[in-house]
Amino acid sequence: MEKKKSYKDYLDKTFLEELNYKVWSTKGSRFNANKRLLKIADLSNLCLSMLSVYLIAIGLLSVYNIYSPETINESLIAYSITCLSILLLVFGQIENAKDFSTKAKQYHNCGLEISSLYNDLRIFKTLNNKPKLNEKRKFAEKISNKYERILERHENHQPIDHNMFKASKAEYHELDKFDVFKIKIDYYIKTGLVYHTLIILPPIVIIGLLIKNI
Repeated sequence: MEKKKSYKDYLDKTFLEELNYKVWSTKGSRFNANKRLLKIADLSNLCLSMLSVYLIAIGLLSVYNIYSPETINESLIAYSITCLSILLLVFGQIENAKDFSTKAKQYHNCGLEISSLYNDLRIFKTLNNKPKLNEKRKFAEKISNKYERILERHENHQPIDHNMFKASKAEYHELDKFDVFKIKIDYYIKTGLVYHTLIILPPIVIIGLLIKNI
């Protein structure tokens, strides 16, 4: 029975084979970074929009006389509006400063550049069956130098991006289902948890306070 290939097969071989794996994995990680930041950008916009909706909805309670002062303390409504306003202002400034969309585009461009190098490696390996040692050395040096220059021009991706790449090739990287599950949980914590909490928690807290004071 033929043994299935593993990433260790590349790391234990020649420098050119190792370089092939490094370029391939970095390419995948940079594209994962692009997807992660685009996802965070969408969640950030949704979160800010929902906080704005909550703020407007609470303000309209008094405008349309939906509650009576005898059952709900007006100070509680004012306090909720103030807290949401501060949260929306501070959170909005923090999120805008991160500029997710611009960084995502930079990672995508980096991925495209590295993808071009990977294509050169694959062409060399596929079309040149028995290259001379000197030819392999020169080609490996050229690709390695280009690879390093690309990395120097761009910000490095996060470890979670590389982990997600490995999770997408779980069998190749010798990861079991539990390893993949842990990576995906870590990914969610670092992408969606904060935003989902800010979307779900404020109305629960406000409704709970209102019910408590009825």
